[in-house]
Amino acid sequence: MIDNNGRVEGMKRNRIFFIIIFAVLTIYGFVYFKSINVRVNVKKGELGELTAEQKLEDFNYLYNVIKDNYPYIEVLKRKTGYDFLSNKEELKNMVISSKDNVEFYENIDKMLYLLQNGHTNIIEPSDYDMYKGAYKGLGNYAWKKVIANKDVEKKYSKWSQIIKSESFIVPIAFKYVEGKYIAYKSITEEDKLKEYGIPKFSTLLEVNGKDIDKFLLSNTDSFYLSFDFKRNKLKVNALVLPCRQDEIISVKLKTLDGEIIDRTLKGENVKWKNNKNEKPDKVYDTQIIDKDKIAYLKVRSLSYEYVDKDREGIYSFLKSVKDYPYLIIDIRGNGGGSENYYKNIISPLINKNISAKFYTLFRGGSEIKPFLASRGILTKSIDKLPEGLNYPKETKDLFFGYVESNKKIAPKNTVGFKGKIFLLVDDYVYSSAETFAAFSKATGFATLVGTVTGGDGIGIDPAVAVLPNSGLLVRFPLDMGLNPDGTSNEEFHTQPDIYVEWKYEDFVKAVEYGENNKESIINPYDTILNYTIDLCK
Repeated sequence: MIDNNGRVEGMKRNRIFFIIIFAVLTIYGFVYFKSINVRVNVKKGELGELTAEQKLEDFNYLYNVIKDNYPYIEVLKRKTGYDFLSNKEELKNMVISSKDNVEFYENIDKMLYLLQNGHTNIIEPSDYDMYKGAYKGLGNYAWKKVIANKDVEKKYSKWSQIIKSESFIVPIAFKYVEGKYIAYKSITEEDKLKEYGIPKFSTLLEVNGKDIDKFLLSNTDSFYLSFDFKRNKLKVNALVLPCRQDEIISVKLKTLDGEIIDRTLKGENVKWKNNKNEKPDKVYDTQIIDKDKIAYLKVRSLSYEYVDKDREGIYSFLKSVKDYPYLIIDIRGNGGGSENYYKNIISPLINKNISAKFYTLFRGGSEIKPFLASRGILTKSIDKLPEGLNYPKETKDLFFGYVESNKKIAPKNTVGFKGKIFLLVDDYVYSSAETFAAFSKATGFATLVGTVTGGDGIGIDPAVAVLPNSGLLVRFPLDMGLNPDGTSNEEFHTQPDIYVEWKYEDFVKAVEYGENNKESIINPYDTILNYTIDLCK
């Protein structure tokens, strides 16, 4: 039997032991991360008006980063037919011919748009502080070294003064429904459909004399195109026509009555409202569709800011519907955030560990190596990748290594739910929301209903490169995540278990209902949701 003095002495020894271990690990971590050579070759000083030589240096640096590190060069060729690397001279001329810094920024943006990847973009000046705040901690060492660099910060201070959240656009929104682009609302407060004599819900046929599909394909420096697997063509889910100041755009449309009309439209300088400081109390909503039978959970975002904020509310709702036979989780329109958010949903609903195996491929470029080191990622040789899966044909030639990850989620405070779960998805499901969808399908956690997802959700955060003279930060994916069958997630996305898309007739009614019921969580004309509800009956 140990007396009180013995216990006290033992506790002292334990504290000393843990203090020593903590100190050793801290020193080791400090030495380890200091050994990571992060390439931040930004020039010192504030941003001045860029010379032609400086623009060329920035272009060459960015082009080489993409050439040696970017994973989706061949995917892009298959998607749009565009060979980015073979068009170096054309891209270079576009960038160095920029008349001033603003046009240089716009042309770098166009260059990146041509890569057709939602994770490849300039970090906008208005988002700089957000990114700087998001990447803290040892695991983000490489990101922090690049983003929080003092000279980068100085240059971004200047960029924030000259790049404004505004653009010239035709202020009419078109929605892609059943293969067609439907004019359904004005972007400004004025009724631009009425002003231009365009009947609501008319179909857009041509822009500037070009068939709409050909027009979009010829403007991949301005639009991010996704793929309509049902109709085997590229599309834009929500279409807004950009234009230059005072540019006139001609369009041809077909009205609901079948009449073909021609209209001349003019762009307006639209200042997008900045809602970054207007944060909602939560990013989920709940509703009981059928008491004691069907529960509904809508998740609008997986924002890291709401992981802790929303945990208790989600848990309380799941506990209240634990005996329901059906739960519908709706992540349509969810662009991602933190993977920890969807663990708030999965962990209480399972009673045993669930896991799925994924492979992620990496190029051998020097730009991405410090980011892998920051996360402690050690790759295996690409030659050791298991056989038998449907890998992209460029896998062995383009990629240097891979990692195998068993993504596992354990039950936590399980509520004892034994019913069936449906996960509603669409083309806007992206990044970590895409991971949620892919994991749910691979593990059988939920049955996916809706359209094909947005993709690029398997892997780690995009890398960040800084252009030496302009100081612009460019994000780009440093890996290619593969679906469980070996296909590229960015190329094929996650296919739903049950494919359902909006019907045109439902869309028309849903828009009109939504305009008069803005606070409603559920739209009674929602094709995908109604189909899922019918599955529960």
